[in-house]
Amino acid sequence: MSDKPPPLMAVEDALAHILDALHQTESEIISINDAAGRVLAEDIVARYSHPRHAISAMDGYAVAVSDAPIDISTPLEVIGEAAAGHIFSGTVSAGQAVRIFTGAYMPQGSNAVLIQEDADLKDGFVLPTEAIKAGQFVRPAGLDFEQGDVIAKAGDVLNARRWALVGLSGNTEIAVRKRPLVALLSSGDELVSAGSQPEAGQLINSNSLYLRQLIDASGGTAIDLGIIADKAGALTQTLDRARKAGHSFDLIISTGGASVGNHDHIHGDLQDASDTALTFWKIAMRPGKPVLFANWQGTAFIGLPGNPVSAGVCGLVFIMPALRKLLGQPAIQETHTAYLSNALPENDKRQDYLRARIEEDNTGKRFVETLNRQDSSMLNMFTQADVLIIRPPFAPSAGSGEQVQILTIPDQI
Repeated sequence: MSDKPPPLMAVEDALAHILDALHQTESEIISINDAAGRVLAEDIVARYSHPRHAISAMDGYAVAVSDAPIDISTPLEVIGEAAAGHIFSGTVSAGQAVRIFTGAYMPQGSNAVLIQEDADLKDGFVLPTEAIKAGQFVRPAGLDFEQGDVIAKAGDVLNARRWALVGLSGNTEIAVRKRPLVALLSSGDELVSAGSQPEAGQLINSNSLYLRQLIDASGGTAIDLGIIADKAGALTQTLDRARKAGHSFDLIISTGGASVGNHDHIHGDLQDASDTALTFWKIAMRPGKPVLFANWQGTAFIGLPGNPVSAGVCGLVFIMPALRKLLGQPAIQETHTAYLSNALPENDKRQDYLRARIEEDNTGKRFVETLNRQDSSMLNMFTQADVLIIRPPFAPSAGSGEQVQILTIPDQI
């Protein structure tokens, strides 16, 4: 039997394994007032048209126009007033006008607005200085959307604009996907929590901060289970305690302890645990080679490297698509093309994610330039990057001006 290690799994194959193991969360009904940023579980149908009634688009006078326009200097008797929220209860007939303000319901019988710039008011009568045509300066009922229209679809995120639209449509309670509950664990005797003062040999756990924000920005809820010791059994003991305490997770993420060192026990704990199946360990990726994926007692488990940049890049490549799958959204990574500002050497067998900055020239052409240090421990370099240049395995050398694929790092990440 050969002792040769198995080949490294391709990034796309690893992501496919992760996504295949995940199922969207259940739906829940919540108030429209609590729905900002949530993901819709069902299509949203407008309960009301908008506007619900024809309204004035301008300040002026509501008038009744027959087949022929109202001529200049035709006197119109002003019989009342209509403002937004205050409906004129009468009827407008030929030869009459109602003072009206923007957003007010058009009075019964009226079908046009004489704007105040084109009107002379004298002794209770208004004289138009321009001819008035039927329908002018009127927003008809249903101009924006009509009752029964689908105005948002399942999987849509209720961003500010869409949240406002759904609220305007008269929906008071909506079905959304439950936020995925994600357990976070950090492995390492050297780690201390953010906010602590590290002593000699200690390191602040920045991965927890990064992943908590990434999970929140992606629509999930992070449950931080803290720092676990570099010893065999620490992982399963922590997860067992969480399960016994009533926690039920949609996804478990660990950072650190996934490599092959004498103090790395995540892989071994998962191999030794009952009701746990290890799907893969180590992938053809830089940074991020020691990524693992398992099923721990029915829950997907992703083990990320401990180096901050490795964990950060893997968060973009694997965790964000995983959360999208849990929320019933397309779990695709949108990549774009850009032009190199600097030459790149040929790549080896691992898919590379190079930290880079992007700029546009005066023609709108986008150029990317790699940062001068690509060390997976250098969080400052990762923070300065706004894109990742994706270099496939064995990609040939590329010169300045050649096109490359890029993955944009979201502003909130």
